[in-house]
This record gives sequence, structure tokens and C-alpha cells, in this order.
Amino acid sequence: MTHRFLMLVAGLTLGLCACTTETVPGSSGLRSGSWIPAAANTVQAASVTNGPWTLTQNAATLAHPLAGYCDTFGPAGHVQVNTTKTLMQPYYFPLITGSGQTLDGYFDYRVKDQDEALVHATSKDGGLTWTTDATKLRLNAGMCPANDATPLGNDNGQGHAMILTVNGKQLLYTLDRVSGVADSGGLLIHDVTAGVGTLPDSEPVSVTTPVPVGVKQTAGLLNPDGILGAVPGTGTDASNPLKVLYLNKPKGSKAAPAQGLDPSKLCTDTQSKPFTTKGANYDRTELRMASTADGVTFTDLGALSGLNNPNDNASVGGFRYIGPRGSLLRYTDGSYGLFFSGGNCQDGDSDAYHFIGYAHSTDALNWTIDNGAANPLVQVDYSYPASMPAAYSTGRVYSPTVLANGDGTLRLIFSGYRTGKPLPDTGVATGAPAVTFQGTDAANYRSILILNLHR
Repeated sequence: MTHRFLMLVAGLTLGLCACTTETVPGSSGLRSGSWIPAAANTVQAASVTNGPWTLTQNAATLAHPLAGYCDTFGPAGHVQVNTTKTLMQPYYFPLITGSGQTLDGYFDYRVKDQDEALVHATSKDGGLTWTTDATKLRLNAGMCPANDATPLGNDNGQGHAMILTVNGKQLLYTLDRVSGVADSGGLLIHDVTAGVGTLPDSEPVSVTTPVPVGVKQTAGLLNPDGILGAVPGTGTDASNPLKVLYLNKPKGSKAAPAQGLDPSKLCTDTQSKPFTTKGANYDRTELRMASTADGVTFTDLGALSGLNNPNDNASVGGFRYIGPRGSLLRYTDGSYGLFFSGGNCQDGDSDAYHFIGYAHSTDALNWTIDNGAANPLVQVDYSYPASMPAAYSTGRVYSPTVLANGDGTLRLIFSGYRTGKPLPDTGVATGAPAVTFQGTDAANYRSILILNLHR
């Protein structure tokens, strides 16, 4: 008997082989059911062998977060590259395709307050080691700051990448992070059917030029923060248009909380500051479904139910926020599984990085949570233990991508931070019990981490 095994990425289904068992359209070939994470100490940190500068190649610290970023600093300097095998930092938001040990990935490369870019890389060992071949859409290409302690102050480029296949074309969607544009305007669209090499090396975005010349922008998505992925089995023809899950994220502030929030159930500073040094967040997040015939104009189909509660103001065990990156798969019985990230008031942020969870559904609209805040697959630890590999993800865990290993198990690849902030405040007691970070501590943020899941 032959079997069907495939890789599952953020709602995309790839790598099918012949199968003697009939399955529903877009099926993963996996039976429905819950998933159990391997032991936490089996988490592995991915490495990269080349590409742009990394945090560890010159031992960047909190006091000198750009150590080795340039050969000399100032206008005459040249941005350096990575020439050895180092930890894959600062990379996050993995978008991965492939099968077996051979994988293809897009990553958000984001140097705190200095630069942002989209990096393409490949792996031949199941995601443990990556080799880059393209760094595209850079925000501040070739720009060196005055010194290694003072970044330029801008890392708001293009992020949250997603690729959809629409009418035979491969379309790349990115979030424009520019203040006043992110989460309110449409997502930017690039045609990458001919490959990542067709993207420009540099493509700055700004308040005055939120949509670069020649780039399209989505219409019809509500306050989009990113597309989670396609609903498997859709987009086959005109009578079955492509459906996607996307994140609706109205922004808010203390003076003007996001529309739809209950003013009596807002987060407070006292819930988050002791753990992350960040004040309360007033955004609202929800996953929604939309359909499209051309990949540009979308029709909103409503909010998903059964996932986060935007008015959940619990500190411990709360599920107030949900993230834009996840993996959606379809089982052989036609039901769906969703891997997602979630957050609560304790984080002081709406980016949904407190835990990674799992839910199931019969229609991809109405969901039942199997692994939530009370029993997550992975979660942060605000005691900030220094042991490895835990220290890579004590402050943030999010942007999960799930791959089928081919033996009935799954591989979870996600992003992790040491602390809630990329570069935590030094000399300030943080966490419970309190930890005080020093300027000599390593800069440790935006790592790519791997954990297996089984039945």
C-alpha cells in the first residue's frame, strides 16, 4: 500500500504523491485528532551558513546590538554579511515549503531599529541549517549607523510574508509596517511566479510612499495584518474561488481603544509591566475568512468563531489576541486543524506571542480549541530561565509553521525571543521572580526554533 505524505505550510498543501486511499480535496493525508508536543528540552535552534549579518557572528550585546554590522560605522561604512555558521538571528515569521529533509523558506529578517528585509533560503536537513540565496525588499540597504550602539531608528519595512497561488500565479503578500499604514491599508502584492530573484533588492516604504511604484495593494480585506493562509481544497476553479484566513487588527490606544472592545474589560499596565516592562495594549485582533478570484480584490466572509476573545482581560490563561501566522491543514475526513499563536494582557502587546495552540473545525469557520492558553503546545516563561534551549523563547513564541514528517508526526517551526522586547531594558527588574538584564548580556531575539509533535 502506498501512502500520501506532504508538507503543510500556512494553509498551502504541497508535495503530494500517489495514494491508494481516496481523500477529500486538499487533504493532508493525515487523520484528524489532537497533537502532543515533544519534551520542551528537545527544542532545537536553527542555524544559517551565509546571508546577511547575524547577531552572533560578532557577539552582539544589549549595549552594542550592532556589533560587527558594518566594517566601519558612519556614511563610509559597508554593511557586513555572515560568512560562517551562526544562529539564525534575527530571523522570524518562517514561511516554509518542501518535503522530507529538503525545504524552501522565506523569512522576515529584521534588525531591531536598523533594517528589515525578506530572505529566501533552503535547507537539506529538515530546517536545522539554512543557506540563503536572496535578500530582497530591504528597507535600509547598505546604510551604516554612527556606531554599533545607536541604530538608525527605523525597522518598519515589509513583513508577515505569505505566498498564494492564484490563477496559476505565485503572489507574495507583505505587510507595510509604516505608521499610519500598517493594519489599515491593504497588503502589498508582488508577482513571484518567475522566482524570488525578480524582487528588487531594495524597496523602502514610507509615509509619503506607502505603496512603492509598480506594486499592487489588496482591496476588501479589513485592517489586514497578514494572510494566515489558503483554505485547503479551495481555488480549484471559478465555481470554487480561493478562500483565505487573514488577521483583522484594528489599532487602538489608551485614549482611543480599538473599536469593538468593551471599555470595562481593557488590559492594564499592572498586568504587563512587571513581566515585560511594557504598558497595556489597546488593539483588537480576530481571524476572518475572505475569498478572491484574482488575488487582488477580496470579499470578506466574516469572522471565525471559537478562537480568541478580544475582551478576555485575564492575565494568566487568557486568550485575548491571535496572530497572523499559522498553519491550516485538512484531514482525510474533511475536517480542519489550525496551529496558531495567542496572547493575553500579561504581554502588553497585540502580536499574540504568549503561546502556540491548536484547534479543530468541520468548516474552517467555527473552531474548537484543543490546545489553548491553559494547555499550550509551547509557551513563554516570564521567569526568564537562562538555560538553553529555553532561553531562546522565554519572552516570545509565535508565527508557527507546521510540516508533515511523513511518519504521522509533525514538525513545528516557530519564532522565539529571549524577552518580550527584542532588546530588553537594562538595569530594570523584569519577570517573576525578577531578572535584571545587563548591557553585557547577549542580544538574543528572533530565533527560528524546531519542535516535533506526535499523537
